[in-house]
Amino acid sequence: MSVSSRVLEFASPPPLARELLRAAVARRPARPGEVPRLEARLGHFAPDARQLARYREVCGFPADGYLPLPFPQVLVGALHIALLNHPEFPYRLLGMIHVRNRIHQHRRLPESTPLSVHVWVEGQREARQGRELDLHTRVEVEGTPVWSAVTTMLRRLPRADERPREAKPANATAEAEEEALFASSRPATWSVPEDTGRRYARASGDYNPIHLYALTARAFGFPRAIAHGMWTVGRCVAEMGEAAEAPELTLTSEFRRPLLLPSRVVFQTARRDGGVAYRVRGEDGQPHVQGELTPGA
Repeated sequence: MSVSSRVLEFASPPPLARELLRAAVARRPARPGEVPRLEARLGHFAPDARQLARYREVCGFPADGYLPLPFPQVLVGALHIALLNHPEFPYRLLGMIHVRNRIHQHRRLPESTPLSVHVWVEGQREARQGRELDLHTRVEVEGTPVWSAVTTMLRRLPRADERPREAKPANATAEAEEEALFASSRPATWSVPEDTGRRYARASGDYNPIHLYALTARAFGFPRAIAHGMWTVGRCVAEMGEAAEAPELTLTSEFRRPLLLPSRVVFQTARRDGGVAYRVRGEDGQPHVQGELTPGA
């Protein structure tokens, strides 16, 4: 790796275990700080076949010769963490919350295609619970963009909950419209095993302790381990079958509440404006993830 000011250059993916360790021991102030433009680049590398096989198995994707739509986000996980471990990034990585995600695939990627990656972050905005920021990812093949994502993270800050809530007009109407949309959907009930977090960690490299065991999750305020948000998204996309195999796709995801392990959840899809709306809820009706898969940009 070489460092040029605020740009990290990698010849190969950084070891994720090392980056997670750096994140665990980092000491950063809890108060708001400036988020400068920070970048990381990774040249010519090919997806690891064993990692891809583990990912397909835990999420339910077939071995069809192409990368599943959300998989590039797994490939660049270590690069994301290295970027947020940069000395000039003002917040600790541990404690940051993934709240939204938007993926755009320009074309399907054969699984052995060599890729190049550029990730960057800059700026932030005030949110009710703290600060939100966007982590951008662009994947290229021979200089041509083929896949991109915007990962929105929340950093909770002291006293942020004391800010007044913004008015949400017509909230009841929006909820009624959502229920009407999914009313004709045939729900599928999933049993999500207790070891899901550990299995996805082996596929993604994300060994954040909140996902592994009840004991390690309790140290961070959770009663049990919670599923990785991107596992839930991957599982949803795998269930969508042919709709997720189009060449050009946009996938949006909003993470609402943690999915505790083990759990039983309800997955639903509904056609909307040429795309597929989807959601995962607990059996008690509490939302975990919702979003939409649409063809094109």
